[in-house]
Amino acid sequence: MFACGGAIAIFVMIAMAIARREGERSGGGALQPHAIPERDRIASSLLFHVVTLGGVSNDVAMRDVRRASGIAAPITSGIDITNWAESYARISTPEQRASLLEIAVQLVASRGTLVPLRQYVALLDLSFGLGFQTDALAKLREQYGFDYVDPAKEGRPRDADRGAGRVTFFERGGDEQELLRVLQLEGAVTRAAIISAYRKLVARYHPDKFHSKSREEQDVAAARFIEITRAYEVLLTVHRE
Repeated sequence: MFACGGAIAIFVMIAMAIARREGERSGGGALQPHAIPERDRIASSLLFHVVTLGGVSNDVAMRDVRRASGIAAPITSGIDITNWAESYARISTPEQRASLLEIAVQLVASRGTLVPLRQYVALLDLSFGLGFQTDALAKLREQYGFDYVDPAKEGRPRDADRGAGRVTFFERGGDEQELLRVLQLEGAVTRAAIISAYRKLVARYHPDKFHSKSREEQDVAAARFIEITRAYEVLLTVHRE
């Protein structure tokens, strides 16, 4: 009788231990937030924010992010991409940073449609926050073959008025001095000077600063932002050092 009672007691203790362990998990076996690495939580929120700027629903965005990244972590909405990307960069390896940027590009390119300007700007912010320059994003954009909407040209893609055939991202159209003038630079310049000038100008014309302005002001700022970004991207392919 005592042996039987002892066995029951042991069984109850085991059952309670299992229950406690299960209590640390949410439905479907997903870990509670405290058990999820901070790096994964930041990454999933960054990817989610980039994807939703393409106009998809939150449910679709979350599904796509988890499928592409393999990360099932809580999402924080309304984030500042640059600040969160900088936080991710501080706790990740160069390989993890490069992987996150590539996953973001894959998610954007996978829809097979022209990318809204705000979504492309988000990719730029992500790239900068992770510690990369635009040429890193440019190479991925060329690799995965997506283009963004130019609101100044009534939604036509960047190469719509350049004749037949796809124009590669690194086409060096235009005079170098003309491109430098777009960035308000003159004469012989360094790569560092180009980067510094670009960051100052895009901060001034960033679409987020014009969301409450008139449509005309938004279009003018968007056209200037694109002009600056294109000049910068081409100049970086010339000034590699």
